[in-house]
Amino acid sequence: MSAAVADAIERLDTLAGERGVELRADVPLAPLTTLRVGGSADRLATPATIDELVSVIGVARDAGVPAFLLGKGSDIVVADAGIRGLVVRVRADAATIDGTTLIAEAGASMTALAKRCAEAGLAGFDWAISIPGSVGGAVWANAGAHGGEMAQVVREVEVLGADGERARLRPEESAFAYRESRFKHGDEIILGATIGLERGEPAAIRALVNAHQALRRTTQPLADQNAGSVFRNPPDDHAGRLVEAAGLKGHRLGSARVSELHANFIVTDRGGRAADVRALGDHMRSTVADRFGVELRYEIEFVGAWPEPSE
Repeated sequence: MSAAVADAIERLDTLAGERGVELRADVPLAPLTTLRVGGSADRLATPATIDELVSVIGVARDAGVPAFLLGKGSDIVVADAGIRGLVVRVRADAATIDGTTLIAEAGASMTALAKRCAEAGLAGFDWAISIPGSVGGAVWANAGAHGGEMAQVVREVEVLGADGERARLRPEESAFAYRESRFKHGDEIILGATIGLERGEPAAIRALVNAHQALRRTTQPLADQNAGSVFRNPPDDHAGRLVEAAGLKGHRLGSARVSELHANFIVTDRGGRAADVRALGDHMRSTVADRFGVELRYEIEFVGAWPEPSE
């Protein structure tokens, strides 16, 4: 740890103590992600309410320490060296249903909400059963599955701005696109979302949810350590088809391999290395580019203290 980082962490610890914010030091992050690789966080906070989340972010900003928000730990690869600064594990997960409107905090589970909406006879959110993350992460990435995505149902996003003020954004202000939103490119913190749905028959919605779950179990390596889809689908094609056509199903680099069940998934051994995952992903990209002239874009995010690329 550099002297500058050490000084910032010391300021963070001091401010947290003064403001009653609980922090844990040198916390392993691998157990908090679905891929189960990566190093530790310098500091970890686990706010259980939105007010606590706002307080934690305020401490980090005042201390000049970067804060990385962690939801359910899917769709990310944490560097073997871990994440410098503060990791905020969001656990504010309250959710209410008012008529056909679902209001959910950032830490609410997408799969749990999909089941709850089905029981309540709310249609249009069945696809969320296949999103293993939280509402905050789903809004951030405009997550989707089975032809549905967050952009179709989000009516309002509550954020904490860089100025410390809370605001509500309309869908058109959120710049949703395929696996994209404005939140990937700014300092706003997603606090929650308002989701608009429609009335439907609970039995029919449950049947859709069950069908999505059954398809996911038979086509994705859920029993293996994975971070979800590695690449975004290119226009008019599927990343998994291209990787498989390149002959890479089952290909291994160190502790990581391309899933034999679905070629757009990388799975890892117990005690695996994040560096192996990145090296394998880059090999998949370059092979597909060489064979088919298609540049695959990562859907998973590589976060933390990765080495600088060599010249």
